[in-house]
Amino acid sequence: MSQADTDLRDLARAHGVHTEYSDLQGRQHLAGPDTLRALLQALGVEAGSETKVRDALHHTRNEERRRHLPLEHIVEAEQTSSLPLRAACQWCVTGETGSVLADGRADGVLNLPGLPIGYHNLQTTFADHRETTRILAPPARAPDLQSRTARHHSWGMTGALYGLRSAENGGLGTYADLSAAAASLGEMGAQFFGINPVHALGWADNKIISPYSPSHRGFFNTDHIAIQGGMGPSPQTSLIDYAAFRKHHASALEQAYAEFKSSAGQSAFLDWQCRAGPELAKFAQFETLSETYGPDFRGWPQKLRQPGPEAEMAAGERTEFHVWLQWQADTQIGTAQRAAQDAGMSLGLYLDLAVGPRPDGAEVWMNAATIARGVTIGAPPDHLSPKGQSWALAAHAPGPLATANYAPFRAMLRKLMGKCGLLRIDHALGLARSYWLPDDGSAGGYVTQPFTSLLAVIQIEAARAGCVVIGEDLGLVPAGFRDQMNAAGLYSYAVWQFETRSDGTILPASSLAPYGLACFGTHDTPTLSGFWHGTDIEWWRRVGWLDDAGHAIQHSRRARQRSSLRKVCGIAPEAGLTGIIDKVHAQLAAAPSELVSIQLDDALAVTEAQNLPGTIDAHPNWRRRLPVPVDGFGTSSALRHVADMMNTCRHTEPIRQKEEAPT
Repeated sequence: MSQADTDLRDLARAHGVHTEYSDLQGRQHLAGPDTLRALLQALGVEAGSETKVRDALHHTRNEERRRHLPLEHIVEAEQTSSLPLRAACQWCVTGETGSVLADGRADGVLNLPGLPIGYHNLQTTFADHRETTRILAPPARAPDLQSRTARHHSWGMTGALYGLRSAENGGLGTYADLSAAAASLGEMGAQFFGINPVHALGWADNKIISPYSPSHRGFFNTDHIAIQGGMGPSPQTSLIDYAAFRKHHASALEQAYAEFKSSAGQSAFLDWQCRAGPELAKFAQFETLSETYGPDFRGWPQKLRQPGPEAEMAAGERTEFHVWLQWQADTQIGTAQRAAQDAGMSLGLYLDLAVGPRPDGAEVWMNAATIARGVTIGAPPDHLSPKGQSWALAAHAPGPLATANYAPFRAMLRKLMGKCGLLRIDHALGLARSYWLPDDGSAGGYVTQPFTSLLAVIQIEAARAGCVVIGEDLGLVPAGFRDQMNAAGLYSYAVWQFETRSDGTILPASSLAPYGLACFGTHDTPTLSGFWHGTDIEWWRRVGWLDDAGHAIQHSRRARQRSSLRKVCGIAPEAGLTGIIDKVHAQLAAAPSELVSIQLDDALAVTEAQNLPGTIDAHPNWRRRLPVPVDGFGTSSALRHVADMMNTCRHTEPIRQKEEAPT
């Protein structure tokens, strides 16, 4: 290896770019020079030539030597801590409002007092320069099920919000349907109802339907806003026609806004708008400008490609409409959470945080300083997609994100956690390392993320909101990842159909992680019926991922999995689909996991999956409606049967406190 190659790899490692990784089969993949240069460039490090690499490496090492204290210090809230010093200094710790929490002079060691939960700054003045150190002070752990609900075990259901049928939604599930569904399930004993992400998809982009391809994760999807008086019943067809629905829905929203403007009593809206802060105005400006210039801001006039006075002026008064839409969505989701809790759900809504935003959307437009340029997020080949995945999502660069004190990440968490009792972080492995695909066509590679810092932010925001957090930890899991995540209070995510031995046979439900949420499948996997029949394998062949030989191999493997599932669940050879589903759910109910979720699709014996990862139009992703309308949930014998089983086996009654002895 030449000195130039050595320098490039040293520079990559210094900035958290992985020079190699192991796949699911244990094979090593080395990152080539093109990949390393592209990923460094995305991080803002010039590495286009040997000279630039040497200069960047020299600068990086000098910066490390120059500082007396680290850029960041993480300490458990209310606990004292110490930082070694190479020189004497004056120091001062300020809180989030700028108030002084502690100060003094130190020599040899800087002893910090216990600090409240939150984000603080340590300012140090040395003889020749000043430094700033970020301080993250999380609680010992994020809230868990017992501290939040006084229960040892809990169960709930998950389903596609967009797929809910009702007499008034006009074709797409609404937040009012969410209220009704959560209330019905809560009355059956479910403690949470989980749905797909409800991030903003972009008012002007009618082609985007995936809830995992948002324009901005800190604002809500307006497609689900319920119209007072309704829009007529859901069509009887099994698949959603988004274009037809959105045309009708947009017209209804415009009319509702016009009626709102002509009415009296707008103080509640104005109060909410003031509390929402300046980011809401920027988002509304983006939505307004997209109506004129298109949904991809990268093609807008140069002066409008970032927030500022020009964008504000160009957007004009129309921004209030988009602010109003966010108020409607925010209010209706809040109503759904209250309906869930009023019906007996101790956790209520179970929301989902997507991996990242689209590169052309509002989140990137509003956060240019923290976004990694020239790359998108994806995944190497795994059990979800044999060919690997390109998610076409933007990433926040770890260094700039930290410099911004994690503000975009904090804001997203705060928004979502304020509306739910349970939050799932999709692809939580991305908190530790993220697989980036360069736009120039170079092979993908991993980039280290500030895992400990991001965990601290999650703990802080979860503690403030009283929210339980699940980290979706499927895929290539780095050593120690789950232990560190669980120690911080985040639950693991156990998808039973992936919990297998080396020969592919399925382990018993008793082996599922106790400190986790257990489920049979997700929106990205075959349903229980689809798994049993190999429907996903047939789709893989249909889209061209399997030849005849591969098709036969996969069906043979699935046959072994079915056989093993029969054994661990006690499924008789003559059992029909209903009996198979019943046995699987009974085993899940008895699993040691603190949280268990059942998919509505599985409870209702639906065969086709909501999504086939790695496809866009080759499979009807995100379009399938549930067979039972929301107003039929309460009378559905299938849902009642699952609920009765869960209530019997899960022992979800609150833990009774010991009575004090009489005095």
